[in-house]
Amino acid sequence: MAKPTTKSAESASLTDLGALMQAAVDAIVVIETNEKIVAISRSAENMFGYSANEVIGEPVSMLMPEPYRSAHSGYVEHYQTTGDPRIIGAGREVQAVRKDGSVFPIWLSVGESKSETGHRFVGIIRDLSEQHAAEIERHSLENRLEHVSRLSLLGEMAAGIAHEINQPLTAIANYSQAARNIVNRGNQDPRIVNAACEGITEQVHRAGDVIKNLRKLVRKHEVEKSTLKLKGLVDGVMVLIKADAAHEGVAVESHFAAALPDITGNAVQLQQVLLNLTRNAIDAMSDNKGRPKILSIETGESTAGRVEIRVSDRGPGVSSNLEKAIFNPFFTTKQQGLGVGLAISRSIVEAHGGHLVYEEREGGGSTFVVTLPILEP
Repeated sequence: MAKPTTKSAESASLTDLGALMQAAVDAIVVIETNEKIVAISRSAENMFGYSANEVIGEPVSMLMPEPYRSAHSGYVEHYQTTGDPRIIGAGREVQAVRKDGSVFPIWLSVGESKSETGHRFVGIIRDLSEQHAAEIERHSLENRLEHVSRLSLLGEMAAGIAHEINQPLTAIANYSQAARNIVNRGNQDPRIVNAACEGITEQVHRAGDVIKNLRKLVRKHEVEKSTLKLKGLVDGVMVLIKADAAHEGVAVESHFAAALPDITGNAVQLQQVLLNLTRNAIDAMSDNKGRPKILSIETGESTAGRVEIRVSDRGPGVSSNLEKAIFNPFFTTKQQGLGVGLAISRSIVEAHGGHLVYEEREGGGSTFVVTLPILEP
């Protein structure tokens, strides 16, 4: 049988390509070595808003916004000269532009086709607009749920917080009454009056610190990350933790490793994780009978490049059949719990590039370990 001529082979090749272009779900754009478009699929026409007649023979850069448009110029020539394939044979996320000028995200995979009839590059394109919109909505939902979780958490801690604020208020009333009595008795010794005033000032600052930390945690805010010191992060909510623990008769032990490296993160989110874990630990010890109620918070360097926060209690621990379920959304062993605290806490920690895991405490009880990457120098 005679071999097909080059012309007939090219015709067959174009016919096969045309059938593929019409059937493909993803958009397909074919260019030649001069970077001009030679074929475009129907799905690509729909995606970009151009008809095939409008783009065939035009440079493929017309489908790209800046700075991709300028960077693409001479790309094929560069590849042919250096042999550097860049994205050929791989895929990456880039931006594309429609006929109406709107820019949208795409996943672009580029393949190379060599034959007797020519040398072409085939771009397979997937529109990521819906995927990005879903991701934005997911983050928005997580932030709203996180805010509800903070409010619920602070509601559970309200009695301890009220007690913590009431103490400085009572002290302020006592100091002011003492100062009034000094003045009424005609005692003009300024040192005694100054001592009473200093006591009032100190207690006002104490109450103010509690309220300031509460406002930080309750306020809705944009998620911003900054450089953080681990000890400072824990100290920022320690007054709330101690107030909550004292109201439930729980002693608090804290151990901070010296000279820990800095981390990068959102302070309010990480403090919420710490409050969630300590609140759970306090609740776990509510039925301790004859056993000490001790909440332990430790910080240290776990492995190279990571630091950790360990929150331990001396409660009953978690049964082996529930260890995996405790991080599931809406799973709770509390009668009035939302069941989102641990799920949100793990989500926050993972968003910071870390891990949140459960460990059985030696001697009984639970330990939750937050591991976070350190800030690179």
